Amino acid sequence: MRVMRRIVITVFSVVLCLNAMTVQSESHTFKSRADIPDEYKWNLQNLYNNEKEWRQDVQQVKKMAEKFSKKEEKLTNDKQILKLLKEYFTLSQKIEKIFVFSRINLDVDIGNTKAQALSEEGQNMMMYVVERTAWFSNEIQSMEDNHWAEVMQSQILKPYQSFLKETYDEKIHSLSPEMEKMLIKTMPMVNAPSELFTMMSKDLVLPSFTIEEKEYELTAPLYTKYMTGKNRKVREAAFKTYYGTLEKYQDSFASMLSNVVKGNNFFATARQYSSSLEAHLERNQVDPKVYDQLIETVEDGLPLLHRYLKLKEKYIGIDSMQMYDLSAPSPYTKTERIPYEEAKEIVVKGLAPIGTNYVKELSKGLDSKWVDVYHTPGKATGAYQIGSFDSHPYVLMNYQGLQNDVLTLAHEMGHAMHSYFSNKNQPYHDARYVTFTAEVASTLQEHLLHKQLLKEATTKEEKLHALYQYLEDFRVTLFRQTQFAEFEKIIHEMGQNEEPLHAEALKKVYLDLNKKYYGKGMEVNNEIAMEWARVPHFFHSSFYTYQYATSFAASAALAEQLEEDGIKAQKRIQYELFSSGGSLPPLEILQRTGVDMSKKQPIVESLNRYEELLNEFEKLLKS
Repeated sequence: MRVMRRIVITVFSVVLCLNAMTVQSESHTFKSRADIPDEYKWNLQNLYNNEKEWRQDVQQVKKMAEKFSKKEEKLTNDKQILKLLKEYFTLSQKIEKIFVFSRINLDVDIGNTKAQALSEEGQNMMMYVVERTAWFSNEIQSMEDNHWAEVMQSQILKPYQSFLKETYDEKIHSLSPEMEKMLIKTMPMVNAPSELFTMMSKDLVLPSFTIEEKEYELTAPLYTKYMTGKNRKVREAAFKTYYGTLEKYQDSFASMLSNVVKGNNFFATARQYSSSLEAHLERNQVDPKVYDQLIETVEDGLPLLHRYLKLKEKYIGIDSMQMYDLSAPSPYTKTERIPYEEAKEIVVKGLAPIGTNYVKELSKGLDSKWVDVYHTPGKATGAYQIGSFDSHPYVLMNYQGLQNDVLTLAHEMGHAMHSYFSNKNQPYHDARYVTFTAEVASTLQEHLLHKQLLKEATTKEEKLHALYQYLEDFRVTLFRQTQFAEFEKIIHEMGQNEEPLHAEALKKVYLDLNKKYYGKGMEVNNEIAMEWARVPHFFHSSFYTYQYATSFAASAALAEQLEEDGIKAQKRIQYELFSSGGSLPPLEILQRTGVDMSKKQPIVESLNRYEELLNEFEKLLKS
C-alpha cells in the first residue's frame, strides 16, 4: 500500500555473506553498553532528548491522525489537495521520527523489556496513522480522468507531482476503502512469521563441538568467526553442527517461510498482480524483467565462478573445495585487528574519488556519533543504516577489526551519505529513495575501497590478497545474492501453484540451486540444504536480495566512470545518484548517472570485470 511505504522506514542491511551475525571484537570486549566510551555510541538526542519528548510527539501524532481522518472527502480543487498534502507529509514526517527512535532504542539492547515495549508502541503508532490516512490515496486514485489531467497541470501541485503520479498509477491495484482498511488490520498477522523467525533465531541453542580434545562453543556470531578462520577442521565441525541443529527444527523454520510466501501471494492476488515478484518490484517502479535478466545473465557467467573456485582451492591450499571452505580466509590475511580509528581513515581515503565535498561530509559524519560501533550482549547483529528526515543518519555496526568490517563500514556509510545528501537537497516528500538505488550508493563504496587496496599492493602476496578480497566480494554479492533471488522466485511460484512448501521441498530446491551455482567448481555438501533457515531476508524482506546483485553491477560501472571521467563523473554521481532521493523512478536516476539497468549490459560488463580480475589472479598464482 502506497501510504504504508511512505511512512515505514526502510532499513538497509549490509549482508555481504548474509550471515546476519557478526563477531564480538577481540580487541574491544565490552560486557555492557555502559562500558563503551560515548564517542562510539549513537547520539539519540539528535532525535529526542528523552522519552518524555518522544511521548509528547506520540500524543501529538495521535491528534493529528484523528484530525486528518475526519477530513475524508472527495478531492475537488488544487488548494484543497495542496492543504491535505502538506498535512499528510507533516504527519508522515513525525511518525517516521517516532518510529526511528523506538527502533534504534531497541536494537542496542533487544532483551530490554522497556525498549521492547517502546518499539511495539512505535509500530502500533505507525499502524494507527496508516489506518487514518489511507483514505487520501484512495481519493487520489478515484479522480476522474479530466480532473486528474488538471491536477497534473497545476502549478501549485507541481512540487508533489512525483508522489501524486506514483499514487495515481497504482489505482489498478487498489481496492475499495473498506477492503483497504481490512488489509491494514491483517498486517500484524501477516508479519507474525517474520517475528517468530527473529525470536527463534535468538532463542536457538547451538551445541558445542570438540576438535583435537579442545571444546569449541558454538553461537551464531562464533559460527561466522569459525567459518572465516584458517582451521579447516573447525570450519567443517562448525558447519555440520550448525546445520545439523537447524535440521532438527526444519519443520518450524519451513512453516515460517511457507507462511511468509502465503502472505506475499495473498497480497499479490488481492491487489491483482500476476505474481508476488511483480507486486514487490512494481512498488519500486522496477520492471520484473530486470529480475529475470539478472538471473539469466549471472547463470551465463557461472563458468567464471566455477573457474574461480578451482583457483581458490589452490590459493588456500586444499585438495577439494567443500561448502565449509567458501569463506576461508586468504593465506595472507593479517592476524592483527584494524583499530576503528584506522578503519575510518581507510574509508575516507578510499572514497576520495567521489569528490572533496563528499569526503568532507563523510568525515564529519564519522566524527559526529552517526555510528554505533561495538558489539555488546543483546545488541542487534549485523549492520544497517536508518534515519529520519529530521535527524542525521544512524549506522549500526558490530565492529571487530576485520577487513570485512572496514568494507561494511564503507557500505553503510554509503547509505548514510545517500540519506544525508537526499535529505539536504530534496523536500521530505521526494527525499526517501528506494532500495534499488540505495544499494548502488553503498556498493559503490566497496568497489572504490577494493580499487584502493589493489593500488596500494606492492608485493605479489599483497596483490594476491587484494585480488582475492575483491573476487570474494563478487562471489558473495553478484553470484550469491542472485542465487538467493532465484530461490525466492522458485518458492513463491511453487506457492502460487499450490505446491507444498514443507521442509523437504525447500531443502531440495535449495540444494539443487547450490549444485547449479557451485557444483562444477566444488563438492556441494548436503548440509547446505538447510542454509535457507538462517538467511534473514527470506523471512523479513522478500525479493530484496536481487538488488544487491543488480546494484553491485551498476556501481561497478560507476566506479569505472570515476576512474575515467574524474570531476565530470564526481558531479554527475553526487548530483544524480546521492542527491536525487526518490524524486524520479530508480531506473531513470541510474540512467542519468550513465548506467541503464533496464538492459543486461551492466551485468555483462560486471562479469567481464570479474573475468579480468580472475585472469590477473590466475597469472599471479602461476608466477
